[in-house]
Amino acid sequence: MDQKRVKNLVKEYEKRFKCKPTHVVKSCGRLEVIGNHVDYQNGYLINSSIENMSIVGVCAKRKDDVVRIESIGYPVIEFKINQIELDKKKDYETSKGLAKGVFKYFEKHGYKKGGFNLVMDSTLPSGVGVSSSAAFSMVVSKTLSMFYNEKKKISNVTLALASQWAENTYFGKNSGLQDQLGSCSDGMEMLDFENPTKPIINHFVPDLSNYQIGLGKSETSHANASDAVNSMPKEYEKITKKYHAKNLRELDWKKFIKDYMVKPYCDKREYKRASHYGFELIRVGRAFLALKNSKMEEFKLCIYESGVSNKNNLQNILIPGQKQSNLLDVYEISVKTIKDGAVRIHGGGFGGACFVVINKRELPIYEKRISKLVGKENIYHIEISKHALEWIKL
Repeated sequence: MDQKRVKNLVKEYEKRFKCKPTHVVKSCGRLEVIGNHVDYQNGYLINSSIENMSIVGVCAKRKDDVVRIESIGYPVIEFKINQIELDKKKDYETSKGLAKGVFKYFEKHGYKKGGFNLVMDSTLPSGVGVSSSAAFSMVVSKTLSMFYNEKKKISNVTLALASQWAENTYFGKNSGLQDQLGSCSDGMEMLDFENPTKPIINHFVPDLSNYQIGLGKSETSHANASDAVNSMPKEYEKITKKYHAKNLRELDWKKFIKDYMVKPYCDKREYKRASHYGFELIRVGRAFLALKNSKMEEFKLCIYESGVSNKNNLQNILIPGQKQSNLLDVYEISVKTIKDGAVRIHGGGFGGACFVVINKRELPIYEKRISKLVGKENIYHIEISKHALEWIKL
């Protein structure tokens, strides 16, 4: 953990509360390596935490029932622990709503609650799909669990479930569990959501010594993309209902592929998107084995194929009605420029960023070209975290 950052936060805490904090808490942003839009249909994917994109806070218990969270540069959040009922008008899409939602989840599941002060800062950039909301709610979940439920030793998965519930219910955003698990993963992980509340987590350490993983942020905004994003789960459900499956993972894929190979099914967007899901799971499995066995050519091929599927099948680059976007420009120029590497859409799509894996020798040329399109400040090098969710006594 960055000690200079912690010292500055301690000074800020002392200035605001006239006393010393007792603990440091940290949660990271998440990187979706491969597995676009599969987790909420019981799929599996590869995820990672990001060390150089994190929220760090210093905190201490209060003697009363007030929670006060001060994020540097943002409005103060304050509420009482017995005043946490959902107010959609005031809570939706707010950090206060997220924090209240975490407390409500703890209450519903019989955990203890109590007041605390928390001062934090964030190095998570906006608009690149690294789940700042998940990192924030994981900080709140960890603080609440350690101050008032330490003896119960609440697992990271349970903290992630609390944070996911808060995001879905109080923040008003549909979120698969991969966002929250990515914020507390110790490195790179294969996450299997066959049972969404009890995911199978397979941690591994890939050898990426000759390559750099990065994100290229586009100028395309998510702001008008809600309908486009929500159309994907709706179209997935069309397929599951037609084939009488609980979810896409349990689909009769032989029958589906047989239908998909003929018109008019192959031209229907819901069929294209479902085909992305099926083949993306195969790509995730291949990429996992490739990374474990240091077969970079195979891993790069999986990333490339995923990017092609983003564009042609999942169709999460252009918002319906668009013919061009800056995200599409970043993707296409990246594909043309990178010789030893690959590119795909990161996270939800319809804006945000491209995921890039590239040989370090090619970085100067690539960055020079992409910076002309989006600016050098919008090209991010990713450092995979070894300890994403931390709790340290000062």
